[in-house]
Amino acid sequence: MKHKIWLAFAVILVLAATALFVVRSAEDKVTDRMLSGAGRFAIPAEWKLTRETVRPERFMCISTNPCPSLHRTWDTGKELTDADVAALMSGLGFDMATDHPCKRDARIIGDGSICTSTGTDGEFDYWLNVTSPGPGEPQLVTLSVEPRYVPD
Repeated sequence: MKHKIWLAFAVILVLAATALFVVRSAEDKVTDRMLSGAGRFAIPAEWKLTRETVRPERFMCISTNPCPSLHRTWDTGKELTDADVAALMSGLGFDMATDHPCKRDARIIGDGSICTSTGTDGEFDYWLNVTSPGPGEPQLVTLSVEPRYVPD
């Protein structure tokens, strides 16, 4: 009888480990697809990555932030032109719409958003935001990626 209990326990343990492995592999594939999508943006090598937050896919995502999600910010080291911003999105394979020309408005005092581009590849939503700390200062670019939101 003791032998059967240990055998049942061992079988349950193996099944649980297998299930955990299968779930984790599926989660990692979703996270990898998100990171691959973000990697399609043509970020120049000379830009300095100043912040990166990656939330991987999880079966239990207990947070107000979606899983998976990615937020990266770069210091561009310069003021960007519309052509610079368009070049970032040139090889995506899907369209990104920019809200207005990427030029700092002379009326903005201090830190301000210059332009925001949005798009989707069908699985993930992408936001590319250009901000300016001040007139003539190097601009920051933030890329955010989250699962596609489909309203009810």
